Amino acid sequence: MAARKTNGALTAGLILIALGIIFLLENWYSVFSFWRLFAKYWPVILIIIGLKKLHAYFTWHDIPAPPLPNTGNKE
Repeated sequence: MAARKTNGALTAGLILIALGIIFLLENWYSVFSFWRLFAKYWPVILIIIGLKKLHAYFTWHDIPAPPLPNTGNKE
């Protein structure tokens, strides 16, 4: 059985939670404006994505090759 990759599920869940919090804050506080903050700080998103990619690159672990099958021949 192959191991599941759950990075996408975790990212999607976090994005949905963040969007829910943003819309909730905009409903509760009329002074709060996500779009004004986004317009000012959108480059931070690019920086975070780049840092995540660099972290993934430098923490990559090679998977060792499986051992060769033993044929049972004795020399």
